[in-house]
Amino acid sequence: MIEADELCVRQSPPLWLWTAASRSVGQVLGFSLGDRSDAELAWLWTDVPASYQHAPVCSDHWGAYSRFFAGRGQAHEGCDKGSGKGSGKTSRIEALNCKWRQRQSGLVRKSCGIWDGMRDDVVERFMILAEEHNRQVIARYERKKRLSTTTMGSP
Repeated sequence: MIEADELCVRQSPPLWLWTAASRSVGQVLGFSLGDRSDAELAWLWTDVPASYQHAPVCSDHWGAYSRFFAGRGQAHEGCDKGSGKGSGKTSRIEALNCKWRQRQSGLVRKSCGIWDGMRDDVVERFMILAEEHNRQVIARYERKKRLSTTTMGSP
């Protein structure tokens, strides 16, 4: 299953960070930085590996998701989030968005200045964050796999 969400980086002019992550492993599968349009979601989806392209998707109720995935015939579920009423099906991507804001001041709306190279700068910084996150996730997964195979063989 894939979780997808968008994060407002700057309100005026609008700049949104779209991310997709694997629910089971937590790995960032793809991201896109742009406006909050259907076209930007389609651009994000080109970044998602082909092996995940047909997996069910959970997201918030933003209309771009339902239009995009219905057009592809793909399973999509719009989920509520926050204040105890949420389904928890987007909790991993929400936690990642919180993590990105804490670790990269450029993703905090009120701290953003506006300059010509801002978009490229945010993309470069986010790529570093996402790659490090994915390295850590893969290392944890490999450790768990090694531990489970060694404990299976012991009496």
